[in-house]
Amino acid sequence: MDKSLAIDLPDHDFSSPGSTNKHVVVVMDGMTEFTTDTLQWALDNVVTAGCIVTLLGVMPWLNIPLFLKTRNVFWTEELEDAHPDPVKEKNGCGNDVKCLKRQAVIDLCRKYGVVLQKKIVMGYPLRLLVVEQVATLSPTWVVFDGSHKRNKDFYAKKIPCNIFMINGDGRVDMIKSMRMTDIPRELAPSTPQMTVSEESKNK
Repeated sequence: MDKSLAIDLPDHDFSSPGSTNKHVVVVMDGMTEFTTDTLQWALDNVVTAGCIVTLLGVMPWLNIPLFLKTRNVFWTEELEDAHPDPVKEKNGCGNDVKCLKRQAVIDLCRKYGVVLQKKIVMGYPLRLLVVEQVATLSPTWVVFDGSHKRNKDFYAKKIPCNIFMINGDGRVDMIKSMRMTDIPRELAPSTPQMTVSEESKNK
């Protein structure tokens, strides 16, 4: 992704001593096939080493047949290190697609030096569930995948932090930008570089 354009955001030291809330939440659709695209963008543009990154998968309540159908996907797997070992290979887990995908995410976050967390939540309505979870996690930045774009105005009103949204065509919209005076110095990361849509640039 071309990162030649920049949004004028507060330039602070996100890794300053004493900072205890260095937290970025990546909100994704828990019902679709997991990809690292949104996470990768957050790691490249928002996250700095040492912060916490929470992958938040959101889905509606599922009946038992649907839950059983989705229970083995990425979102319902533990984020333990999945590197193949002789025991796993002997049991046929060494080349398991789920294990490999999980390990790819772990390795990616390890490369960027961040602490990875994952959470899956179910409920309805989804947009209220998202706001509730974000309030509980208290992040400085929230990055949404494209599945949440229909609720972007609602999130802008309800979520009191910086918000970015990835569109299906690869563009990035800045949904909300907190002013320098609104963000405690110890919570604000350095200025991200990103590709933004014409709509966001006009704002």
